[in-house]
Amino acid sequence: MSPAAEAAYNPADEPLFERRHELAAIQGLVRDLCDAPRRGGVVMFEGAAGLGKTSLIEVARRTAAAHDCTVLQAKGGEREQGRAFHVVRQLFRPLLAAYDEAERHELLGGWWDLVAPAIGLAPPASGPGTPPDPQGVRDALDWLMAGLSQRRGRVVVLVDDAHWADRESLTWLEAFARVVESMPVLLLIARRPEEPTPNADLLGDLAGTPGARRHDLAPLSPHAVDAMVRERIGQSADDAFCKLCHAATDGNPYVVEELIGELAERRIKPNAANARHLEGLASAIVGRGMIARLERTGPEAVRLARAVAVLGADATLGRAAALADLAPAEAVAPADRLRAVRVLSGDEQLEFAHPTIATEVYRRIPPQARGALHARAARLLIADGHSEARAAAHLLVTYPSGDEWVVERLRGAAREDLRAGAPDSAYRNLLRALNEPPLGEERTAVLHELGLAAFVHDPRAAIQHLYAALAGAPAEHPARQVIVLRLAKALSHDDRMAEAVRLLDAEARRTKLSRARLRLQTEHFLWALFWVDDTEAHTRARRLRSLAGRLAGADTTERCLLGMRAWYGVVRGDPAVQVLAYAERALDPPLSWVDEDWSLEVPSLSALSFAYCDQPDRAEKIFLDGIRELESRGLRGTHLAFSKTIFAQLRYRQGRLVEAEAEARAGWEYSDRLGPNAPARWYALGTLIQILVARGRIDEAGAVSRAYSFGEPFPNAVVFPVPQTVRGELRLARHEYAEAAADFAEAGRLLDARGATNPAWCPWRPNLALALVGHDAAAARRAANRAVGQAYVFGAPSALGHALRVAGQVTGGAEGLAKLGESVRWLADSPARYEYALSLVEFGAALRRAKHIMEARSRLAEGLEAAVRCGADGLAERARTELLAAGGRPRRAYRTGVEALTTRERQTARLVVRGMSNSAVARELGVQLGTVQKHLTAVYAKLGTDREGLADLDLGDGPKPSGPFHRPR
Repeated sequence: MSPAAEAAYNPADEPLFERRHELAAIQGLVRDLCDAPRRGGVVMFEGAAGLGKTSLIEVARRTAAAHDCTVLQAKGGEREQGRAFHVVRQLFRPLLAAYDEAERHELLGGWWDLVAPAIGLAPPASGPGTPPDPQGVRDALDWLMAGLSQRRGRVVVLVDDAHWADRESLTWLEAFARVVESMPVLLLIARRPEEPTPNADLLGDLAGTPGARRHDLAPLSPHAVDAMVRERIGQSADDAFCKLCHAATDGNPYVVEELIGELAERRIKPNAANARHLEGLASAIVGRGMIARLERTGPEAVRLARAVAVLGADATLGRAAALADLAPAEAVAPADRLRAVRVLSGDEQLEFAHPTIATEVYRRIPPQARGALHARAARLLIADGHSEARAAAHLLVTYPSGDEWVVERLRGAAREDLRAGAPDSAYRNLLRALNEPPLGEERTAVLHELGLAAFVHDPRAAIQHLYAALAGAPAEHPARQVIVLRLAKALSHDDRMAEAVRLLDAEARRTKLSRARLRLQTEHFLWALFWVDDTEAHTRARRLRSLAGRLAGADTTERCLLGMRAWYGVVRGDPAVQVLAYAERALDPPLSWVDEDWSLEVPSLSALSFAYCDQPDRAEKIFLDGIRELESRGLRGTHLAFSKTIFAQLRYRQGRLVEAEAEARAGWEYSDRLGPNAPARWYALGTLIQILVARGRIDEAGAVSRAYSFGEPFPNAVVFPVPQTVRGELRLARHEYAEAAADFAEAGRLLDARGATNPAWCPWRPNLALALVGHDAAAARRAANRAVGQAYVFGAPSALGHALRVAGQVTGGAEGLAKLGESVRWLADSPARYEYALSLVEFGAALRRAKHIMEARSRLAEGLEAAVRCGADGLAERARTELLAAGGRPRRAYRTGVEALTTRERQTARLVVRGMSNSAVARELGVQLGTVQKHLTAVYAKLGTDREGLADLDLGDGPKPSGPFHRPR
């Protein structure tokens, strides 16, 4: 169709019988896409083979082109279901291949390295480093689609034969369909619901997308077949003839069309006398009759058709000829004969005239012959320079033969898949390699690689494979240590901490190599941290102290062990100056958050050590650098979920509760995508509930707790915040004192047995004092005073201020008032602004009760301002009430000033001050242009300035302490 014809195209003019409703829907949806507000949607055409789905997809393409929409089109293939991102590559590669390198990088920014292998525009990265997780690749594809819709306007995505789409592409499409309405993108999918497919779950979820419009295509009625026959053959067709045409074809539009073509070619008149030919002609179009028609074209043509059926999307004329044992010149005539009988179409790239023909030809190939053809097809692809991943789709359906070449190709394909963010595909390839089977050390290697591939989606399967690999790796095997380390990590992610720790401990005792032993011991100390019932925690801590004291931080293993020593010091309440010394040595130079061997646990815990020692600025920089590193490598699943949640804890400790809530919700969203049993959900949920309580939104915190079943059974691992403590804080806020006391006591039982006594890390003891004070004041004072003693040993002002405040609350009288005043003095210069606001309000309220009205008003006014700046709405309301009771008049509080800016708002403002345009800022931060504009609007409102005035403001975080601690004034 010419550009002018496409511009004048009207789908209503299409000669598609009994598809008026679908044609009108296509026209209406494309028109809606083009009109403001340009909202997209999802449409599915469903029906059996031959009912016209492909014709409707073509109508949609022409309609979109006539409305100047960008069209992205792909088609699932029966032979390509095991080829990762096959549909995604069809959608994006033709468009992006036409861009030059600068245009691609402008469109994708930092996402390029992540998404290019999935699209097929660059090979997967090799070398060290953690492979991207699938969620990161899906996020990158979302970003690509958003960028295309911004750059090119309206986009129409067409996917035909989605029942044969690969799992990786379908997973992305299913997730993208849930957000497509927020973009000017229309997603049209065609599929056969009855077709058996391993991806039926994803197709069902896609069809069930809220707001998706589904069109079930029905066979043509006798009236429609009658009209088709008369229109194509002639109005003189007999009624009986037309009726028999419908009966012979079951009203299938494709079969009717082919039957009419046969009648015209054979010049059979449409009368009752010739009706006897219809059944035979119709049966020759599909099924057994079609095979007979194919066989009449000759043995060379049959071999060529079988080769095309096996090759699928790889079927060039030359490759199909080679697979059919024909010289290129010898294949021309058979190909022409196959086109003549409407079996094949295409010139250099061959394909079947209809997918049902391809299916029938393929299924008629004897199984052994079919497997042999696929094995040869894989070798042809490798010989032609194609990737091992592309050849693997053929090797998956071959019969095992003990061929080392097959094992090597499948392992190579799995490596490509892992680096492209397709671990499920890698797993399928490695399972097939295991069945070949490999022998000796190669079998151990395959089992190890299977464990790595399974780890992402099924830690229990990973454990099974890694144990099998370990059984095949004797003590002197070079890969044994790596297998043990991977197995321990898989066990820990399956909540089997004890097994992980004992495995590592036993292996460390067994090995004779000192560096290998140190590596195993470090990992053993890491997972022991999370083991709830560790009866040897005190012994383990002494061993770690002794070991860390002898290390200089010469390599990554030593620095990781020093980082573990710092975190053990935080948990156990060692003096903070010691903790900081170890943390500094651990992060000099910085530890990578994407190290394939270590991942993020040690650098994140080392960063948190700074936070608990009242150096949040140092911790913030480490976290922001780490999160950027994770995002750049596409680790947007478990890694980013944990990092966002822990960063929310940092913001919570700083008293930046609005930002803390935003980060906690981001961590929850990331963890929620991992599934209902993901360990990251406990961290995210606990942190979010804790922050909501701090903000005074008690009912909302309770609703979140109930909605996501935050309660027993708690994990067998030590997670932070400790779940019992979180639930206790919620109950304490509801004045359920007995229940809260039971929760804090249970947390204390678990933690005291492990020597985890630092109230800065888990303030269960101060909270217990608050829960007990109403019915056992003596026990409350003992708990509070012990927490003060522990906080003094640790020495961080925020911990001391918190403990002293609680001690003042439960002591009362003049002594209690003195402790509250001391708490305020310790917290005044600390970075824990929420704790400072709490102490100010408690001190002011106590002063009011003690009739020190003027000082009470002053402290309460300060507390009100501090609470408002923190976003602690409940505390601010209490401060107002107390201030009114003290005879003061609270000034209206506004959330303004530099401290009111969120992290993203502050980053955006700083980049604008550097002279960057909004578009450049969007690329730098990896956000959409509209998001930048939203951030700037908030910045201008909070700072009372405009773009030009930003340069005159100090966008820093205000004065910083000159050393690790400040003594009280």
